[in-house]
Amino acid sequence: MKKDDLIYSLIFSEQESFIIDISDYITDIYQYTEFVSMIKSVLKKSKVKISKSNIVMDSKTVLWELKVKK
Repeated sequence: MKKDDLIYSLIFSEQESFIIDISDYITDIYQYTEFVSMIKSVLKKSKVKISKSNIVMDSKTVLWELKVKK
């Protein structure tokens, strides 16, 4: 899945809760903070509010649990 598809889903889908495997979108999972910041910035510009955000990290992947309000 591409970043554009993810952003589209976060903004326009009816779904409010997401579990995003960041390793699907970036190669270096230790740079996940830049990815999260970029997505948050896009959501803010789109007037989508984040009501819950939690990062779960292990040695192989980073999961971002996210709940949004539109």
